[in-house]
Amino acid sequence: MTAVELASERREVPADPLALYELSLTEGWGDGLPLLPPTESRVRELLAATRYQPDHVVADVMHPDGGQATVEQIAVNAAMAGCGPEHLPFVIAGIEAICEPAFNLYGVGATTGSAFPMLMVNGPSRDRAGIEYGYSCMGGATGRGSRTIGRAVALCLRNIGRQHAGTTTKSCFGQPARLGLCFGEWEEMSPWPSLAEQLGFRREQDVVHAHAGMGTMPLCDNKHEDARELAYLLARTIAYPAGNKMLASEHMMRIGQVVLAINPDWAARLGREFPDVDDFKVFLHENAWQPLQLWPESTRHLFEGRADANGHVRLNERPEQFVIIVCGGQVSLHAVLLPSWGETEMQSKAVVHAA
Repeated sequence: MTAVELASERREVPADPLALYELSLTEGWGDGLPLLPPTESRVRELLAATRYQPDHVVADVMHPDGGQATVEQIAVNAAMAGCGPEHLPFVIAGIEAICEPAFNLYGVGATTGSAFPMLMVNGPSRDRAGIEYGYSCMGGATGRGSRTIGRAVALCLRNIGRQHAGTTTKSCFGQPARLGLCFGEWEEMSPWPSLAEQLGFRREQDVVHAHAGMGTMPLCDNKHEDARELAYLLARTIAYPAGNKMLASEHMMRIGQVVLAINPDWAARLGREFPDVDDFKVFLHENAWQPLQLWPESTRHLFEGRADANGHVRLNERPEQFVIIVCGGQVSLHAVLLPSWGETEMQSKAVVHAA
């Protein structure tokens, strides 16, 4: 990329890392963790990894407070998060995804719930970029890409979108993912097409998926060897009655996705029973419900319009609202549900690398 003048404000900061950390907290552009100084040389190094010019507008309006996100601004935040050049294209794709209107970033920021963008990655660059998809991929593994890509998107929300707790975001509790969450799919261990392929992308493409998840809900079973019994248990569990998508409104059933992350061993077992992933989604859809009688009599009438002829209050309206991704360690005990906030649609973007 031809060197161009960068538009960002220059600041002189102390060379002492602790002093920089304290300054980030005082001025509100830090996230509570130590960060790296976004020097011009480091920002330019990141910018060399994208074909976009620094002034290219990735998102004209970044909610909740409507900032304009340019490639340069994204690179500055990525530098603070610790990203290397190979990570910036993934960060840009993540920003593109969450700023799509259907993602409803304003609502994600304004809700009192804990919703926050969770990034999932497919493609051949997962290892090169240090994006974890095996043991502890959602937290604890040390892949630089996993940790810094998610954090960079979160810092962009803070510093470009001006998302600040208690003012522009009213989340009651927040969640750990508000520091950033990014992980990959272990495509090589999946019996099904990758998530990206299921959505129409090519396997050789790097793709970032953004899901407005309410948190990570661990699921565990060590009793059922039969794959259909296991699938039934998963389906009934993920339709938990106090979830956002089980609120009374029929609209909440029609919109949004729930992500089910399955460990490779369970995926192999389920894949033998459901060779077509769409059949697995249909099975989940048929069994992800709660009986109308579960709700107290005082509020049961609110759910009657959502219940089917059998009195089943379903989690989703359609099977395709179940998103299946294979990741995690090879341990036949666990899955993780990423529940949907509800008023959102998952968005996916191909990563654009430097030419």
